[in-house]
Amino acid sequence: MKRRDLQRQGRPASDLVEEAVRLLRGAPASAWLGYFLGTVPCLLAALYFLADMGRSTDAHERLFGSSAALAAAWLWMKCWQAVFCCRLRAELLLLDPPQWTAGRVARLAAAQIALQPLGLVLRPLALLITLPYVWTATFFHNVTVLGDGEPGGLWKLVRRAWAQCLLWPLQAHLTASLLAIFGFFVWLNVFIAIFAVPQLGKTLLGVESSFTQNPRGMLNATTIAVSLAVLYLCLDPLRKAVNVLRCFYGSSQRTGADLEVQLKAARRPTPRAAALALGLLLFLGLPGPLPAPAALKQEPKVSSTELDRSLDDVLARREYSWRAPRARPAEPEKLSWFGKWMRDLGKWIEAVGKKIDDWLTPKERPETFDGFHLPDFLSWFGNVRGIFIALLMLVAIVLVVLLVRRRRPVASTPVQAVALRPDLNAEHVTADQLPEDGWLQLARELRESGELRLALRASYLACLAHLGHRELLRLARHKSNLDYDRELQRRARANSELLGAFDRNLDAFERAWYGEHEVTPDTLGDFAANLERIRAC
Repeated sequence: MKRRDLQRQGRPASDLVEEAVRLLRGAPASAWLGYFLGTVPCLLAALYFLADMGRSTDAHERLFGSSAALAAAWLWMKCWQAVFCCRLRAELLLLDPPQWTAGRVARLAAAQIALQPLGLVLRPLALLITLPYVWTATFFHNVTVLGDGEPGGLWKLVRRAWAQCLLWPLQAHLTASLLAIFGFFVWLNVFIAIFAVPQLGKTLLGVESSFTQNPRGMLNATTIAVSLAVLYLCLDPLRKAVNVLRCFYGSSQRTGADLEVQLKAARRPTPRAAALALGLLLFLGLPGPLPAPAALKQEPKVSSTELDRSLDDVLARREYSWRAPRARPAEPEKLSWFGKWMRDLGKWIEAVGKKIDDWLTPKERPETFDGFHLPDFLSWFGNVRGIFIALLMLVAIVLVVLLVRRRRPVASTPVQAVALRPDLNAEHVTADQLPEDGWLQLARELRESGELRLALRASYLACLAHLGHRELLRLARHKSNLDYDRELQRRARANSELLGAFDRNLDAFERAWYGEHEVTPDTLGDFAANLERIRAC
């Protein structure tokens, strides 16, 4: 799809969902921990509330307190989901995890507490076709994504969430349809699994319960509520990731953040997932700890009879059987090639069945040991020994595969640094193309050649490079001079001398570059003096 079509219609819904799945796979473990820390208590509180209010005889006496506790748990969940979306955005933008100060946490909580309860009223109205449901639900999802505690005010958050909500309506409706279909099948699998688990426990482990005796008794409101809670845990992170991507692509039309992410990804170092996977493989494949030097010097005494028996046992193993002479049959067999093949197949099936039977057959255990009655679980523990070992091996293989595939290394092409002189007449020149000393050297050359206007721009870019090196500014191509000024006022608001010197240099540069004012050697001298003040601050 062409870029113009992407801007007008948005990405296809299937591609957006697939990209959301990749984003969730790359999310850090701390983000998932925060999501479940907020969501699981709320779902448990909701299940307890429904069971208590529906079955308890004195539920009316606890209605107010239980409702208040459930509301607090719901707001707690919304705040943590906003933190989860913030971490997803940082992962998407290839930024460091956000710093959670007390002010930012307070702004995040205030935004979610003020706006999210409105969804409890508007969403049911939207289901009654009073309001468009997809737009309504998307708006509150955008509030979760964008209300991450950044300064800006509540009304600005509402405008941003509504603007993102109106983007690409066809994409929003198709994505909601795909997630609804996917959610139905997930719920169906969860509902079937709830009924299948007791039956599997009875078949494999011999555990008898009331659910196996009366399966129809599980068809109640509690079972349906539990299945819906599990569905929410499975589907809601995917919906959050989809809305994070929609907000990202929507804001990229104005800021160009998608291009910046592509440039960062090209310069990003190779991830260490392959090294971690190799370390895990070596850890799983290495033998046990080496014996101590004292133990190596000890020569165990072994009798000749025991040694002969051990040799016979070792030579009888399958890996040494090919060295032994092949035994000839006593009588020539009168079987065709197909009959011999069927005979060998039957022997192999018999050997495999015997091994499986050895794994699944419980070992004979005494009912008592020195007068102590053994617990019941020891009587069936031998049944699952082989299954447990197989499951451990399967989990180890899956973990290694996921660890290797989580971050595939990107083949990076070595780029030789070539010192090129930027074209100062071009508008796309940024301060991070040269270091501060490089801009100052270029400014001196231009001043000696009489190009004072370009020398002033090189000096201004040197000033930005210096502030970027001190991490007072974050240099980006899409930022304007006003953006830099606001960012510096926010980060260095306590340093009035630095702000004043930068404002004087910014005023001098804009008057000369955009206002066509004449640049004199005195102008450059004043600019250099202000730059020295900025360095000294």
